[in-house]
Amino acid sequence: MYEPKYKLNKKDAKRWHALLTRHCLECPAKPGGKVKHNPKYAPLTPEENAEFEALCKKRSDKLMAHPKIQESLRHQRRKDRTLEKLVKRLERLVAKMVRTAKKKGVKIDVD
Repeated sequence: MYEPKYKLNKKDAKRWHALLTRHCLECPAKPGGKVKHNPKYAPLTPEENAEFEALCKKRSDKLMAHPKIQESLRHQRRKDRTLEKLVKRLERLVAKMVRTAKKKGVKIDVD
C-alpha cells in the first residue's frame, strides 16, 4: 500500500477526519455556550478519543518532518534569538537610564 511520506495513509486519514468531525461537534458554537448534540453524530467514546489523539499525534509528527516546516522552524528560531538579544539590549539601556536618572535626582517610573 502506498503511503505518502508526509501524510497519513488513506485509511488513517479517513478515520481521523471522521473522528475530527465528531470531536468538533462536541464543542460549543460560542465559548461558554451550550453544545447542540447532532443525532447523526454520537459523541466520542473514551476509546475513540484515545484513538483520535493517537492519530493527531501521528499526523502532527509527519507534518513536522516535512522539509518546508523544518525550514520554517529554523527561520523562526533565528528570529526568536534575534528578538531575545534586542530585548536584553533594551533592558540594559533602560537600567542604565534609570541609574543615570537616580544619580541626577530625577524620578522615573518604569513598569
